[in-house]
Amino acid sequence: MRNTLYIYLSIVLFSCQPAETKQKHTGIASSPKLVVGVVVDQMRFDYLTRYADKYGETGFKRLIGDGFQCKSHHFSYMPTFTGPGHASVFTGTTPQVHGIIANNWYDKSIDRLIYCVEDTLVKSVGGDFKKENRSPRNMLVTGLGDQIKLATNHKGKVIGISIKDRAAVLPAGKMADAAYWFKGGKDGVFISSTYYMDELPEWVQTFNQKQLPEQYLSQTWETLLPIDSYTESNPDDNHYEQSIHKGHRPTFPYNLKEIKQEEGYSLIKSTPFGNNILVDFAKEAIENEQLGQDDIMDLFTISFSSPDYIGHKYGPNSIEIEDTYLRLDQSISELLAYLDQKVGKGEYVLFLTADHGAAQVPQELIDQGVEVGYYSDSTIWASVNSGLTKSFGVDSLVKNYSNYQFFFDYDLIAKHQINVSELSKITVEIAMQQDGVKSAMTKKDLISQQYTDRTKEIVQKGWNHQRSGDVALIMMPGWISDGYEGRGGTSHGSPWTYDTHVPFLLYGYGVEKGETQTRTRVEDIVPTVSAIVGIQPPMGCTGKNVHQAIR
Repeated sequence: MRNTLYIYLSIVLFSCQPAETKQKHTGIASSPKLVVGVVVDQMRFDYLTRYADKYGETGFKRLIGDGFQCKSHHFSYMPTFTGPGHASVFTGTTPQVHGIIANNWYDKSIDRLIYCVEDTLVKSVGGDFKKENRSPRNMLVTGLGDQIKLATNHKGKVIGISIKDRAAVLPAGKMADAAYWFKGGKDGVFISSTYYMDELPEWVQTFNQKQLPEQYLSQTWETLLPIDSYTESNPDDNHYEQSIHKGHRPTFPYNLKEIKQEEGYSLIKSTPFGNNILVDFAKEAIENEQLGQDDIMDLFTISFSSPDYIGHKYGPNSIEIEDTYLRLDQSISELLAYLDQKVGKGEYVLFLTADHGAAQVPQELIDQGVEVGYYSDSTIWASVNSGLTKSFGVDSLVKNYSNYQFFFDYDLIAKHQINVSELSKITVEIAMQQDGVKSAMTKKDLISQQYTDRTKEIVQKGWNHQRSGDVALIMMPGWISDGYEGRGGTSHGSPWTYDTHVPFLLYGYGVEKGETQTRTRVEDIVPTVSAIVGIQPPMGCTGKNVHQAIR
């Protein structure tokens, strides 16, 4: 009798245990209420360490101290651009699989450049904007948001926001409820497309009516701290930076109200206040869409674009970029505090990463005796075509050169019965003679070779059989396009560490505190998050989960 009573009480006590205790016994994991994917556009890894002494305790430092940090996290493909970066972060694979090979690429089937999120089948919502027909249709695989939709039988919500359209659309995925991005110029509003909806929700219309861009641009951009304390950066007045607007010197303070009269609301993109207005919009989205407010898992993606606009203009050693990150640290703190209050501590999982890094300003390195420089895309294209004409007696055999790739004119090749292997070989030989070119690979090599050279493997993972070209180039380390020569500023896109090494921070539900120095890749983010929340990774996923980060 006593044994029977003991068994009965044991069953009752076990059935009354909290769900968390049950999970330990059954091995069945629940899921967080909300997954938050944060991408910072053009955030080098060293921005975490270089400015660490000036960051507060509740932004980046909170994510690092109470979460998991991958210290050697890299992109494993090129070109390292915004479109491919966001697609790769959220699909768990590279352009070789997901097909977003650049921001714009030459479409061989229609003989023109296309934009990564353009879609002629949809229209803008929120205004009659001819060039805002955006959707994720060009992405060839599912993303994290799509897998959350499938795992919740389409009951979970998926929403993406950013200043840039591609940084809102690609992270949200194909099945998203909404993606919103900022339209500058004379409008200064957040918009969407008919891919998602027929009209903006009332809360978005109300937000737009507040005219927050006008408020942010009616002030002066001064440094957050005394300017002489920005010792991690170059002096404010130097010749390595571009002007924020024609006729204005790239020095503090910036009279935004005056500059806005000439540039319109697009100006906010090139200031830290682009991050502020995005956090304002994020809080409204979470509140009004009730994200994370029930037991069905949602996904919210937010991409901070302003650091990219600012980084291009001023470069990684500028006071402007340092001030941007000190202010972004405050914005991250504000977002975390809001999530704590609205969703609840421990009820959400958040990751933060970047879509690419950035090169040092070449002219600054040249002045320090470093052998770098500026290359000319137009000169490379013309020189290769000229050399091919001498070899084959046919003009314009290269129909397009873009994103470090040559596209042959196959109509001319067929007409003149040119051997493609020979054409490719000679293209490589001519290209290798051009300033700034380190190496070149043919389409045949990229299909058949297994590279041990990491930079060549990186090219291969960025090369898509259907969409990419016939010969791909790798530029010398530290070299960027001559579009920046004499103007200051910098760019990105290479396979070199300054472009590939970015943060990866995991925080919240199911995350083990700690860090790793083991090399991780952009493809590893989504399988790690998928393992934490208990869902299938996206269908094209080629990454592995970072098991040390999973509690």
